Amino acid sequence: MSTVQDHGLREMVPVFGPEALGVGTNGSFRAGLERLGQGGDLKARLLLAALSHFAAKGYDGVQVKEVAEEAGVSKPTLYYHFGSKEGLFRQLCLVSLTAMAVRIHAMVEPFLAAPIKDQAEAEAASLKLAGAYLGMLLESQEFTGFILRSIAVPSPDSNFRDLMPLVERGLSPLGLFIHHVFGVPLEAARKEVLLFTSLAGSLVEEKLRDPQYQITPDEVRWVTQRWLRGMQA
Repeated sequence: MSTVQDHGLREMVPVFGPEALGVGTNGSFRAGLERLGQGGDLKARLLLAALSHFAAKGYDGVQVKEVAEEAGVSKPTLYYHFGSKEGLFRQLCLVSLTAMAVRIHAMVEPFLAAPIKDQAEAEAASLKLAGAYLGMLLESQEFTGFILRSIAVPSPDSNFRDLMPLVERGLSPLGLFIHHVFGVPLEAARKEVLLFTSLAGSLVEEKLRDPQYQITPDEVRWVTQRWLRGMQA
């Protein structure tokens, strides 16, 4: 896609869409960026470098020069492609969230196409979906640990609160799953999505605190059952 020249930032579109990244039922946005970067795409290299720097240092701690140097380009080159540090971070958010939306839709679609006959099938479908969702988050833990949290739980003076609707749209297929499987009204299903993703995110946060920590099937089952009990109460 073409270089982003307009950095008014509120109407930006991702420099790499899901097709360019090769995102579908499998394949993370990070893997897509790595492939494009290895093929010589400067924007992909810059976004990969930015991902590690923002995750390690937080938004305020990142210096544009460091990101440019890690990507092997000059600081003016970074500014040419992204305009500013905010433009770089926003593109990282847009690329990753757009890819996430495609992945979640692919996860949910098979469940929407099939009838759920009883409670046992509903719980089995929920457990399978929870495992797939957690697997996606773990593919790029930096995204989960920093970018998603920066948007979903921003500081009062955050410049990125306007990206939250993009997060909600990406998660919306989970609401359709809840509506289809449990008959929950769509508005209530949206609230259940936030609870479900919060519980799943707590496991990933534990993994981020301790890289040796392994999320077991029993823990996925516990999180799923805890969410189901809360929803059905």
